[in-house]
Amino acid sequence: MSDHHVSFDSIVSRLRSDFPGVKLLALGQTVYWDEPVKAVLRMALDGVYPEAEMVVGIHDADYFSKVSASRNLPDGWVVVPHSDGATRDLWVATGEISSLFGSETVPGRDVFTSHGVQFDRISRDFPGGRDALVESATEAWGWRGLVHVNAENEIACCISLKDALPRFLELLEWGFRHTLDSLSEADSARGQVAADELLDEVAEYAAANPDASITDMFRDFLHKSYVRLLDREPNNLTLASMTGLFTFNKSTAALPRFRLLDAFLNPATRQACQDAYDLAVENSDIYTLDKFCDGAIPFDLVMPGVGRGTICLRAGSVIVDADEPIVLSTNEFPTSAAELAALVEAKLGVGVALVGKAIPLVLMMASEFVFVLHEQASVYVPRCEKMASVMKERGVTLPFYPILRIKYHTWDSLSACESTFNLPGHMATAFRQGEITSKELADSWQVVVADQTRLLEHIARIADIDSLLTFLAAQHGNPWPERIISYIAASATVRELSLKAEPLKAESVRLRDLSHEIKAQVQALEAEKGVHFRTLVKPLKDELESLSLDGKTDADLAAKLTEQEKVRAELEDQIRHKREEAHAAQNRSQDLKRVVQSIEKGDEMMAARGVINTIEYEAELARLWLVRDAVLVTKGLEYTDHRPSAWWFLLVDPELKWFNRVAETAEYRWEEIEGNG
Repeated sequence: MSDHHVSFDSIVSRLRSDFPGVKLLALGQTVYWDEPVKAVLRMALDGVYPEAEMVVGIHDADYFSKVSASRNLPDGWVVVPHSDGATRDLWVATGEISSLFGSETVPGRDVFTSHGVQFDRISRDFPGGRDALVESATEAWGWRGLVHVNAENEIACCISLKDALPRFLELLEWGFRHTLDSLSEADSARGQVAADELLDEVAEYAAANPDASITDMFRDFLHKSYVRLLDREPNNLTLASMTGLFTFNKSTAALPRFRLLDAFLNPATRQACQDAYDLAVENSDIYTLDKFCDGAIPFDLVMPGVGRGTICLRAGSVIVDADEPIVLSTNEFPTSAAELAALVEAKLGVGVALVGKAIPLVLMMASEFVFVLHEQASVYVPRCEKMASVMKERGVTLPFYPILRIKYHTWDSLSACESTFNLPGHMATAFRQGEITSKELADSWQVVVADQTRLLEHIARIADIDSLLTFLAAQHGNPWPERIISYIAASATVRELSLKAEPLKAESVRLRDLSHEIKAQVQALEAEKGVHFRTLVKPLKDELESLSLDGKTDADLAAKLTEQEKVRAELEDQIRHKREEAHAAQNRSQDLKRVVQSIEKGDEMMAARGVINTIEYEAELARLWLVRDAVLVTKGLEYTDHRPSAWWFLLVDPELKWFNRVAETAEYRWEEIEGNG
């Protein structure tokens, strides 16, 4: 693997010498994101290597969208945002859009807590409570996704454009409108023409092709995007789709793209390949093979109109583990791609596609094509390289072409055009201006990102409310200096009243404890009185009563009884006095407690505490928004610098000076797949 960017001439030199006749492959899931920007490669090739062939297409073999059924969304087609709350588990592959400066950057709750934000403290007073706070704080800015709720596992190639059209147009209109809102009045009016043209084009295509899928329209628009961006009909450009490229039957099984499948089916190499796959995906969110059905290999069959399912090899059959499992009966396991293709074709026809799961899919493409990726695209590539390396270590050596990475300088390239932007709130704060020219933004965006990165680091070090208030006053000025004064005064009032209440509270507690202590003494005296009666008084009374029945008396016994009754009376007096003493202590304790409560719950204390709570809430909320804005600026701008949405260029700068500068300044590098044969 290499991170070193080289001259395009050296890229072309290697293409000519090492990979003559090998096609370059560019695939993406939506043309309303970054995929058409790869037209810069076609532009560069046309200057020095026009005969190079490019295959560009739509990845239509994946699921269209997924969202938890537990979310409160209406059935059918819905345009939704992405947050760390209600749509936390949202996954949208085909129908997504980002307005200018926007991206699917979700500032998760963990981001806030790692920067000291007191989420629980804020949620107590936030309008709507915790759920409303999570939604507003963590929503990705400038992004929307189209989902088909409760539609099970729909494959992108099977989505009818006619069915999705109303909400898909709503999605585009949202993205275009928010982009135009970020432009000056003159630039917005100019961009509106391009936006209307793009919307009309979708409607016209749908009307002319009533049976088309949404990815059919994407493929058509991909071609038109290349024409627009290059300002001409591109040469040596073939349109494709994933399901078309990976159509799997007897006539295609021998293609190099299925060579990896062959190794997984071959009994001599199967175990090594399976081990390599499991090692490549360990410690990730990707399943190892034992998490699938028994006998699984990391490849899926995509069956238009039926679904997608993992291929599992079991005794006497091949099972496609789709929503409704499909059993392909066979006397023997297929041991090659050709044998599996014959079985699939016999049972399912010639229109089925076979694609690898995330890791093997990249290797399948690299078996036959120079796969073209943007920088930061496909986080799975390092794991693909590990899988190839482990396979080689275990004796399975397959040839893989390197990946060609393209790095853009999107925001630097704005210096080439003459647009003016009305920055969204988080960017206006970071850039310290609401309106900015394209040249100013190009010159300053990296400095701003660096400043916001340092700001996040500083915020993360703020450990107490006093430091936070001081920081906010230094960062923003008014109204924070005045609030610091109010906070200090309110805190002083609370301390003064607390000092006044503290000795009273302590005395109340002392008297309460004394009351409990005396009551315990009363209980001891009561017990002593009972023992005294049973052991001394009652025996004397019983003996005198017995003598009386016999007509006798005993002066000594009577004197003893009188003496013991005096002792009993003294005990009763002690008990009565102790009870009065305990009651007095308890009453005094309660009186003092009421005095303390009158201080602690009094108007002066409550007003002071209200000031403190309000200022602490406002300060924590201010910290939260600072963190959110800084994350959106740093992560969002850095991400979109590498992966801009292609249609931005059309709306922002119809003369395409911006795009042409991006093409001129694009950098390229090879990313080798370790274990290459």
